[in-house]
Amino acid sequence: MKRYFYAHIFIELLLLLLGVLLVGYNIEGYPAFTALDEGFHLYFAKQVAEHGTWALATQDGYRAYWRDSTGLLILGPIILVFKLFGPSLGLARWVIGIFLVLGIFIIYRAINEWYGMLVAILAVALFLFFGPPWLNSVTMGRWVYGELPALVLFIAGCWQWGHAVEQRSQRLSGASLIFALAVLAKDLFAPLIMTTMIAVFIYDRWHGGVIRVRHIGLPVIMCLIALGGWSLWQYTVSLPYESGHQHNIFHLSLSRIVVLSPDISVNNVKFLYDSGVLIAIPAALYVAFLRQHEPKLAHLMLPFSLFIWSVWYTIFSIGWPRYAYPIWAIGGVLLSVVLSDIAKQWYIMIDAKSVFQRIVYLMCVGMVLFIVVLWPAQNTVRRLAEQLNNDAPNMATYIDDNIPHHTRIVSSQWEVSFYSSRTYIPIPDEYYEAKIAEQSKRFLPITHFTDMNDLNAAYFLDGSENRNVEMIPDHVLHRDYEPVFQNDSYCLYRLKNVK
Repeated sequence: MKRYFYAHIFIELLLLLLGVLLVGYNIEGYPAFTALDEGFHLYFAKQVAEHGTWALATQDGYRAYWRDSTGLLILGPIILVFKLFGPSLGLARWVIGIFLVLGIFIIYRAINEWYGMLVAILAVALFLFFGPPWLNSVTMGRWVYGELPALVLFIAGCWQWGHAVEQRSQRLSGASLIFALAVLAKDLFAPLIMTTMIAVFIYDRWHGGVIRVRHIGLPVIMCLIALGGWSLWQYTVSLPYESGHQHNIFHLSLSRIVVLSPDISVNNVKFLYDSGVLIAIPAALYVAFLRQHEPKLAHLMLPFSLFIWSVWYTIFSIGWPRYAYPIWAIGGVLLSVVLSDIAKQWYIMIDAKSVFQRIVYLMCVGMVLFIVVLWPAQNTVRRLAEQLNNDAPNMATYIDDNIPHHTRIVSSQWEVSFYSSRTYIPIPDEYYEAKIAEQSKRFLPITHFTDMNDLNAAYFLDGSENRNVEMIPDHVLHRDYEPVFQNDSYCLYRLKNVK
């Protein structure tokens, strides 16, 4: 027993070291700081830390900030860190990285409790590396997004909720609070948590009924309070900066999370297939319904959540790859249970006296580990050594040094704004909405903005965001604008008739 305890301590220390290395090494270099939402979050946090105003500073004054699903649990600590130590990409990413390290511990302890130590070690490895290397847990744990912290808290809540239900312990309040914190990290998790709880409750009623109403009611109520309170607070503090042509957050959110388009659904399934993560679905079916005749209720939470998220992503979502992240993160954990059971069953079946069978068994186990763990791991670790991309700070420095601060520049490259000492004119919200609607073959009229002339700007900063939304098509850029300064990621243009 004592030896077993020390083995756990040793493994957890190794996991701590692994987590710190995966988060801390070249944290500003990988992934490249060019993603729209990450720059958006950091620019906003910088503005709040420096000016104390819950709004986006632009050349036209403050603009309301309340369109993003990343919540207070992410933004709050980053704002505090910026207030104490100054704006820093590395510090902001460490806020998320701490959740990745915490997630490693939570998954190890929960899976060890449910299925054993070896399964727990494999579960941690697959949680980290399963899925596309550019969007697995290691990458998501280094990006300033809410998905990974919310998922880690959701898994922790499931673990504690299982204790509350099966052991009649007093952990229900704690589990409910953890679920609420997951919602405050990413409000998109509110419907996932509530739907999963209700689905498990219905399944339990069908099989005898162990769960009491309070076991479902309290977590659901806490999630609603977190979602409603956070939304109401954002609405209240943003109201003074709301302009007449900014659409409401409810409409904007629905345009991303409730999309019924057969073409998009086909593309979503194809993306999951091409990413090699559809195996997570049969793994979840096995863990939920085939592994045990009457599985523990806590064991159903992760498979049921994977089913629900997969249905939402493939049928209802707009299909952005990041929205699929929980599928392979949870799926990797469940796949570890399947692979472990197969290995155990095969080991029981082999002849203990046959050296050949043992060698074949070890070779096959090693080959599977190489395919599902070692190869994805090396593919991810190689990316951590990517060279630091300084295009955003270099562009910001050029603009600050060479363009007068009163000159109007249109830019929604928030990462450049983060490094710059001046403000810019962002692309209007309704233009984004119209472009998002186009992806699902819908039409939203743009009534307050027709073209660049409406913004009365002499310069335009072209980058990945303009290439995505095509606010100014390429042929118009070359016809009406001339390049002033450019690097690999951005190009600053000036109207040809402006000197």
